[in-house]
Amino acid sequence: MILRVIAMLHRVRFAASVLSLGILLTACAQGDDVGPAAASLPAAAPADLQTLLAAADPDKGQVLFLQCRACHSLEAGGANKVGPNLHGVFGRKAGMAPGYAYSEVLTQANIVWSAETLNEWLTRPSDFLPGNRMVFVGIRKPEDRANLIAYLKRETGAK
Repeated sequence: MILRVIAMLHRVRFAASVLSLGILLTACAQGDDVGPAAASLPAAAPADLQTLLAAADPDKGQVLFLQCRACHSLEAGGANKVGPNLHGVFGRKAGMAPGYAYSEVLTQANIVWSAETLNEWLTRPSDFLPGNRMVFVGIRKPEDRANLIAYLKRETGAK
């Protein structure tokens, strides 16, 4: 009887581990963004972005940030993780967060982070800046990107 209970506990622990791994692996990709069609989707036009940002919901952006938090922190003085800390990102030149080892392509890019540049980046980082090391497929829906940008503005000290 004890051996059966132990065997059952091992199966449950294994199933939980597999489930956790699946959740972790999907954290950097949304199910509806996978595939060749996602690569051809354009970012929202700047005028459209301003309209979307005006209607954006930072609380919905907070939920979207759950897929980012494994790699990024937001608080002032927060640790760099797999990706850089994002506090103070708005208005900062790309590749310049203190203490983070960026790819050469990012440090040499002439990009200053704004709602517009983040919108383009978040659409599909590999298309926006080929050769960067961010392993993230992007966020397909313009409304979702606007919600995430609104949340980042709220949480990173943007003015």
